Amino acid sequence: MRLNNYQKMLEGIYGEKNHRDYTASDALLHVQEEAAKIDEGLRKDSREEIIKALPFLFCWLLSFCNMAGINAEKAVWTKYQGICPYCGKKQHCMCISAETKPKAWINNPQGTVPASLMDWQKMFQRIYGRINKMSWTIQIWLHFHEELGEISKEFRLGNKIKMEEEFADCFAWLIALCNKLEIDLSEVVWNTYPGVCSHCKEKKCKCDKV
Repeated sequence: MRLNNYQKMLEGIYGEKNHRDYTASDALLHVQEEAAKIDEGLRKDSREEIIKALPFLFCWLLSFCNMAGINAEKAVWTKYQGICPYCGKKQHCMCISAETKPKAWINNPQGTVPASLMDWQKMFQRIYGRINKMSWTIQIWLHFHEELGEISKEFRLGNKIKMEEEFADCFAWLIALCNKLEIDLSEVVWNTYPGVCSHCKEKKCKCDKV
């Protein structure tokens, strides 16, 4: 499915419940909570725990987008249009480690939005796979946490445009982790959320507040 379709699917399952029981701030705290479970998996060097936590992190990240009014696919594509937005390379970018980056992004009007979550993984692997292969897994994950902190900052300040930019980076680093660990994110997400709630198995979640 397209990234937008995952976002719509999760809104269909959890939207009514989330808007009733939570604020966008609560959803962002849930993102932090699920990210901490991946921290634990990395600390224990447990691939099983990481895979178990990934779909819940993905769900809450998109649920936060739904509650904050962010179109996830549009936000990511605005920055990552099939090329590195800083150097313009379509593959093997190495500039991500540079201390300073251009303020203006390079656009790619010839680019095509990835048609599935797996296609997003392939796109980011093509662009950043070489540098990520050279990086430690914990370095990649700390980048994710850094961008998650930036989302929190811009959310607190009410800057939606900057928040969307930081979400794009956060998503890119989440995909980088999956690529580094050779995890098919679409597979683990669908195994957990096959169009129904992961707990009550209903198309519209009927679970108690968690």
